[in-house]
Amino acid sequence: MKNLILVVYSILIAGCSTLNTSDKNTKLFDDLSLKEKESKEYIKQYNNTLTLEAALKISVDRNLDLKVKSIEEEIAKLDKRIAFGNFLPKISLGYSYTMLNSKVMGEALDTGIPALPGFPATLEGRLLDKSFSFFNVNAQMPIFVPSTWFLYSARQKGENISALTRDLTEKMIKLQTIGEYYYILALESEREYLSKELASAQELNKNAKVALETESILKWEYEGTEQMVKMKEHALKQNERDLQSAKISLMNNLDLYPFLDIHLEKPTPFIEDNISMEEAVYESLKNSDFIKIRDTAVDMNEDAVKIAITNFLPRIVLTGGYINTSNEALADPDFFMGTLGGFFSIFNGFQNINEYKKARKNQEIAFIKKEQEIMKVIFETVNAYNVLESSKEERDIASKNYIVNKGRFEQKKAEKEVGVIDNWEYIKALADYEQALSIKEKAEYKYQISLSSLNMLMGKSIFTKGEKVYEK
Repeated sequence: MKNLILVVYSILIAGCSTLNTSDKNTKLFDDLSLKEKESKEYIKQYNNTLTLEAALKISVDRNLDLKVKSIEEEIAKLDKRIAFGNFLPKISLGYSYTMLNSKVMGEALDTGIPALPGFPATLEGRLLDKSFSFFNVNAQMPIFVPSTWFLYSARQKGENISALTRDLTEKMIKLQTIGEYYYILALESEREYLSKELASAQELNKNAKVALETESILKWEYEGTEQMVKMKEHALKQNERDLQSAKISLMNNLDLYPFLDIHLEKPTPFIEDNISMEEAVYESLKNSDFIKIRDTAVDMNEDAVKIAITNFLPRIVLTGGYINTSNEALADPDFFMGTLGGFFSIFNGFQNINEYKKARKNQEIAFIKKEQEIMKVIFETVNAYNVLESSKEERDIASKNYIVNKGRFEQKKAEKEVGVIDNWEYIKALADYEQALSIKEKAEYKYQISLSSLNMLMGKSIFTKGEKVYEK
């Protein structure tokens, strides 16, 4: 019987669990469907076409990581307000009702007078009624509590760090959006020349088949052209897969439906300022948000050391209040009270001393991390500068290569029109031209991303196009 009950109970639990999981899955797909509808409705204002400016605006307005940082910034402000509350008086109300089994009596003091016949040997007086209520209003005000001063100072710095972190997160998200935007454009450009290469390979395979039938080539040569077609088809399919992943990544960054179908416009190139490596490093050290955050963290640890020192100082607090009781044993049921009290730690197991030592060690760590951040900023700036210079050279080479292939294609086009070359040679020239164009565009996109990365490290606007600055 017990085993039967156990089996039935297990089935019921499993059934409830299955229903619960099913409900969660249903809600998950419902939420995803709502996300799709909301995203399609939202993107209508852009006619399903995004410019880089619009993508940056959406990333700031909707990105979930940025929303989290904004909430954390609000929490830091609340922490500062909580710390400020330590300077204000604390007022509280209290009420209690007490019932005893009998009145509480007390004996009068012995006066030394001999007891008289017929009178009690001792005198008693009522101290507490059998039941009584007690109401009080209490106020407490810190007079000398140094730790609250430095705690508030630390919370202020925490608010500053939160604001810097939020701004830095926004810049990183914008930079990520720029990178994903240009990556999609690069893949779309690559798709064009891959399509032309596939058409060229198919034309070559077609000619090879005719040549095989006339025994002009061997079978393995024909199979080689078939293999080339398969390779080009695979490259095109892989491009489509990469493009889908890139678009999903961008949509995730914009907090839109992952499979939203949108078109991206090619942006105007950003303006470049000629700057030396030394100037770039100087600007990065001067304007880096990373270093500013570490600087503020060092100041916070200094406040922590000061708080640890205040544990050795006395604390003086003023307390006052109003009390009312229904105890009729008292001549006056209402009275006010005031107390000026002080607290001074004599010995608490060396906790204060060890807390001070701990604060000092944390301060040392903060200094070390600041030095590490400075070296990291220098390294990243030099690396970003070198990447920019390299991408600039690649852009120039790709541009010249494009000019050469464009001229070759125009020549082949003219030869095709007069019948000097066959269709395969023309398609091959077209594919080479499209490839050169794609490489040129990808080199330009890489250069723009490199320029944006360096500008972000230097604390400059990474979104300047002409006279427009895409900043909040």
